[in-house]
Amino acid sequence: MSNQTVVPPGGQFTLPSKSNDPLLVFRCAPVFRPYLEEDAKNASFVVDTRIVYDWINGASPISLSSNISSASQCSGNVSVTIEVGGVRTTYDVPLNATGYEVPLDISRLKAQQTPYNVSCSALYSPSLLKPQHYSTNTTLLYLPDSNNSVTKTDLRTGSLWARPVNSPGGPFQPFVPQGFYISFNPYLVQNLSYIDQLKAEGIIHPVPPYNNTAVFEQVLNKTVELGLYIIFDMRSYYQNLTAVAELVNTYKSLPNLLTWETAHEPDGNSDPFDAAKQAYDLIYQLDGYHPVGIVLNCEDYNFTPYVEGADIVLEDTYPIGINATYSLVWHTPCTPDFGHCGCDDCKGGLIDIQARIQTYKDRLDILGYDRTKTVWTTPQAVGDGAYWTTIPTGAQWAAIGLISFNHGATGSMSYQFPTTSGNSTTIEGTASILTNVITEYVQPYLVRPQVTQTIYSYEAVDASVWYDGTSYLVIVANVNGTETIVPWASIGLGKVTNVTAQVQEHFSVGQPFNDTGFESTPSGVGIYTVTL
Repeated sequence: MSNQTVVPPGGQFTLPSKSNDPLLVFRCAPVFRPYLEEDAKNASFVVDTRIVYDWINGASPISLSSNISSASQCSGNVSVTIEVGGVRTTYDVPLNATGYEVPLDISRLKAQQTPYNVSCSALYSPSLLKPQHYSTNTTLLYLPDSNNSVTKTDLRTGSLWARPVNSPGGPFQPFVPQGFYISFNPYLVQNLSYIDQLKAEGIIHPVPPYNNTAVFEQVLNKTVELGLYIIFDMRSYYQNLTAVAELVNTYKSLPNLLTWETAHEPDGNSDPFDAAKQAYDLIYQLDGYHPVGIVLNCEDYNFTPYVEGADIVLEDTYPIGINATYSLVWHTPCTPDFGHCGCDDCKGGLIDIQARIQTYKDRLDILGYDRTKTVWTTPQAVGDGAYWTTIPTGAQWAAIGLISFNHGATGSMSYQFPTTSGNSTTIEGTASILTNVITEYVQPYLVRPQVTQTIYSYEAVDASVWYDGTSYLVIVANVNGTETIVPWASIGLGKVTNVTAQVQEHFSVGQPFNDTGFESTPSGVGIYTVTL
């Protein structure tokens, strides 16, 4: 209410202090979670030996050779030893390496539901300096082979690997999940044909409560029939561990189960801090073959305790059509400490997507979760009511997802279906085109650990460039509605001189280009591949 007393909510994330001297961040994790018995002889761990100047989790002082003045000049090796269940290996890993893989045959271990504790140690012995010792711990989830659905997480990239829904013996393949939330009631319970409409997306996320068991079984059967992965949402039940156990035991063998989702906006609802973690631990005790996600709503409210209960952290920032300073619902101002304007601490544009995804990614790194937790986006597909005066256009909806990929998101689940439909300017019209483009042209760059990425911010434009050793993937989106000329050199592609021969456009709205660069209009967004 307008006369309500302002009480600062607290719970703000604490940023690390700076260090004048170099610090080593030594981290290790299994390449996949889980590993199966069939993977045992080819198992590996991913090791990071980064030099940083912030006191993030696990950072320790390191004395570098006198001829090294910055992290970019680091040379030499770190002797890394990994030990789990009596199985041990030692490898030389370059100093300041990211994503270095160390093979470890784990076939001598017994596959089991309980994760193995893993110890990782590092020895850095530069000439003329005393040996320096470092250590860290991780866990290895090594499970028996299964004929049911299994979803692995690639901890090198954050991408998911799964078998085709109707081919349990088929090979695991990496992919970028794309789909829509859809309410079980009133939509699916009344009309199963919505599932047919979502087939092209590849994933469906029914929103509970699932209060008609007979129809819910029909939903599940139809998704299997159509080869759709399903995300099982327990938002209505996750604080009741008895209900969680019953649901997990009933549905963990679904042939198309991709992930579990527990808490939905626990921060916005001020749910108990440990509720998601308790559900998470129970799900892993009973299953372990599928990752667990949560959805966070707030920009900065108790991020740390809530993310402990998830492998996948989704953000649902809906900035299109809001009044960022005054609540149209509650008739109060909106400030960082007070008010609800439909998008927490937002400015009211695509810049909010850029900021939220990058902030969540940075926080996970600060906490030491950069390998073990990943971020997904929830593009806004709602509006025209309550806090929002309009629904995003097709181009705006596309830009939300693509900007998210630019800043490290590894999956996209839009809220919600059905949404605007018709021609290619609507969300459904755009989705019918963009989903296939992302699968064919974007996904191969996002799921391969060998690919390098560079993020650029040029005036009104957010851009990211991936390089696989042969060609470049380029995603460019206008984030503040100002027409901007983007020279190729401003995004690291100054060698583009003949776009006819060097640039291939895969998806573009309001973003023409020529031999000198892009003309990004206020609604500009596009996906391109470039060869130099």
